[in-house]
Amino acid sequence: MSFDPSQDVKEQVRQATDIVDLVGSYVSEMRRDGRGYKVLCPWHNDTRPSLQINPERQSWKCWVCDLGGDVFSFVMQREGMGFREALEMLAERAGIELQARSPDRPKPKEGSPEDKNTLYAAMAWAEGQFHECLLRSAEGQVARDYLRDRDVSDESIATFHVGFSPNEWTWLIDKAASTPFSPAVLEAAGLSLKSPKSGRPYDRFRGRVLFSIRDRQRRPIALGGRVLPQFADDRSPKYINSPETPLFSKSNQLYGLDVARDAIAKSRQVLVMEGYTDVVAAHQFGLQNSVAVLGTALGERHVQLLRGLADSIVLLLDGDEAGRKRANEVLELFVAQQVDLKILTLPEGLDPADYLAQQGREALETLIAGAVDALDHKIASETYGLDVVADTHRANQALERILATIAKAPRLSAAASSSSHLREQQLLTRLARRFRLPEEDLRGRLAAMRSAARSKNTTRVDRASNDSSDMPPTKFDPWERELLEVLLQRPSFVQQALVEAPVDDFSGGPHREIYDKMRVLAAGPDAVTFDALILQFEQPSLKNLLVDLYERGKERLPSDASSALECFEQLLTQRRRRAADRQHRAGTIAMQEGKLSQSEEAELFSNIVQQQRNRQGISESTDG
Repeated sequence: MSFDPSQDVKEQVRQATDIVDLVGSYVSEMRRDGRGYKVLCPWHNDTRPSLQINPERQSWKCWVCDLGGDVFSFVMQREGMGFREALEMLAERAGIELQARSPDRPKPKEGSPEDKNTLYAAMAWAEGQFHECLLRSAEGQVARDYLRDRDVSDESIATFHVGFSPNEWTWLIDKAASTPFSPAVLEAAGLSLKSPKSGRPYDRFRGRVLFSIRDRQRRPIALGGRVLPQFADDRSPKYINSPETPLFSKSNQLYGLDVARDAIAKSRQVLVMEGYTDVVAAHQFGLQNSVAVLGTALGERHVQLLRGLADSIVLLLDGDEAGRKRANEVLELFVAQQVDLKILTLPEGLDPADYLAQQGREALETLIAGAVDALDHKIASETYGLDVVADTHRANQALERILATIAKAPRLSAAASSSSHLREQQLLTRLARRFRLPEEDLRGRLAAMRSAARSKNTTRVDRASNDSSDMPPTKFDPWERELLEVLLQRPSFVQQALVEAPVDDFSGGPHREIYDKMRVLAAGPDAVTFDALILQFEQPSLKNLLVDLYERGKERLPSDASSALECFEQLLTQRRRRAADRQHRAGTIAMQEGKLSQSEEAELFSNIVQQQRNRQGISESTDG
């Protein structure tokens, strides 16, 4: 199915996505509950199903977490991504092209190297072949022995889809001869190469234990291979990864994220390691919120991905000089993007897998709990072995680098919270003491760096664009909330509401945003339905509020039409009173300030008396 530009693509994707299937692909044990379903909420330690799914309205809600919305916000919350990414992911899942293909670029045919669905199928088939080879073939015995020696359990082999490629030149290519996957398809998927001399294809991964790399939809997209000692030579790198392909970009992926996602969502913390076996070992020891980079340093895309998934990130680095260097390389990237990063450098010569094997989980958790903040790590690294008196030039360079890092942190800017300002104050006090300089000088230099950065229009990542967190606490007006609840249940009342209660009557904030979108929809040809309204918003917080308003209104509003109308009319009466009260307050203030003439004062007094009589009459009729 390709995108018809005459339709609203968001509505097209929403209609093509069954929310029950979508949520079911992330969680297990879905239970029928009347006309809907309940599942264990993935965002808190749920012991009984508390996340409700409404298949008729294509919405979901967890009242414990106060999270809810539609198919888009579910993916945004679950994957830590922005709306555009969620739209693209769901569109791909539904087979919808978001952009019309130009006439000179016809859609790739199924089975061709340019067809992504064919490449996905090829990767899934190859993963299965390698996994079966490891588990059951005679050639796989050497790999089974290696994994057993590394204490990799059978459960981990199954969970992480570990495989093995025999030390043969065309083992996978030969097996593919009886499948739809041509040598060109295998090459496009990164599974094979062509000899530069003969032009003949051969397997990319030979004599290696293979770790499957999967995307957010748990589809195999790449492989990481560790050569077995028996097959290693001087020309063989210890580890190789799949190349960049239409399915795989190492800067956009993290190993083990498909397995760790639930644990990260519940703990809101992620442990980032450097090796596949480190992640497998960590999961076996119960640290199931562990992932690894894919043969590259952490980059900007990784930071954005991790920031959306977790509140706290702990970077575990091997205890060697290279590990300390990598810490400094990624530090400014994390600080500049407002991420709570802690850095743990392990004892020298040990990686996480080795440390767990020697010391156990509790010892590593103790180290993690004591991991230093990124800026503390920067200060310690820059001042290690430094004599600020004897080596003033080096000391000045170190101080400049530290201040430059602090200056890049949005959380320490003038608009930051009071706790962040206190944190900055403490850092500057420590630096002044360490470098034996007046604190005012450091503050002035820091301000100059920030000013220079602003003058150069330094590009910063807009956190709000991918923010899937809740909106700041807002004091909701009960009348506004109740009116929206009624209108969501009875859209036929919207036109009258807009006439008697204009958008300007709303005090502001999310309630006003929703009411204003109702006004926009009401001006068009279609009805102001819940489905149409929720598609007007991309922020998960507003989608959640809409579901909340709808569900609470459904509980409170009478089901029969006459009672619902009476409730609506009472709200309009309240609005008139509110408007009159505001008018009288303004008139009273003007009268006290001597701004009214005698006739205006008399009219104001008459209006107040009449309003009191009207209210008394309404009260008496209600009591009667």
